[in-house]
Amino acid sequence: GLGVAGAGIAAAGAPWWGLLVVGIGALGLGVLLRQWRKQFRRWLAFWMGDIAERLERLSQGLFSFRFAPADFPEEFRGLLERLNALVAQVEHELMRVRKLERVRSEFLGNVSHELRNPLFALRGYLEALAELPLEPMAQGFAQKALHHAQRLEALLTRLMELSQIESGAVRMRVRVFDLGELARQVLTVFEERARQWEVRLELQVCEEPLEVVADRERIEQVLLNLVDNALKYNRPGGSVWVRLEPQGKTVRVEVADTGIGIPKEHQERVFERFYRVRSAQALASEGSGLGLAIVKHILEAHQAPYELESTPGVGTVVRFWLRR
Repeated sequence: GLGVAGAGIAAAGAPWWGLLVVGIGALGLGVLLRQWRKQFRRWLAFWMGDIAERLERLSQGLFSFRFAPADFPEEFRGLLERLNALVAQVEHELMRVRKLERVRSEFLGNVSHELRNPLFALRGYLEALAELPLEPMAQGFAQKALHHAQRLEALLTRLMELSQIESGAVRMRVRVFDLGELARQVLTVFEERARQWEVRLELQVCEEPLEVVADRERIEQVLLNLVDNALKYNRPGGSVWVRLEPQGKTVRVEVADTGIGIPKEHQERVFERFYRVRSAQALASEGSGLGLAIVKHILEAHQAPYELESTPGVGTVVRFWLRR
């Protein structure tokens, strides 16, 4: 009787033991899955971080590297192989565009150089002609011809400068100099024109010297071009400011005006060569469309950040930073 009863109890307890074993097994499996999931997340974070780092290099224009698909799980390999093919294609197109840019720049430089000598001689003849006692009408024609010859000579000079900068033929002669002193000299160049056009020039700078590390001659070009534009696209009674402000290890330079401003659709293109925003409200319509292109290349050669803000009818600010 006891044996039968014990067997019954054992039989009744068997499902509980089975459930306990299953429960322990499930718990262990859950722990293993959790650990595996953590490890997988680490691997995934590593793989995605590596891909993100390489894509960041791509965004900076560094196309010389390739992904190694064999270092990644099989699920990633097809994608990485396609990315490698795309990078190779972009690199090839970029090299082709750079070659065309170099050829174009050299062509412009050569043409400008060849035209400059005969134009210089022509300007000399026109200057001599304009000084002769001519009839009023002939005198007027001679003065106009001389004016246009001078404009053309200035255009060729800028073309040569731009082609040399773009081709890398011009090396930046970097040294320490007082930016405040340079800005004062630049504004002096425009004092007479500003007086004639009734535009106020102002330099805002602290009293102590603001020394920067840059090519003085090239930064002078930048300021001359920016102040020239700020005057041309201003209006009578307007103002032009050059502001210099120390900011940590840099000096922030601003050339601001209360002029006619630049429409939003043109703002991204004003630093392109030959691109001009024409306006009947401008104080002067003459210009080559090369000034801001030269500014862009000089600042990029200095690795100097720059930006433009403009509101039509309010004015324009061009801002850049130079190392101290």
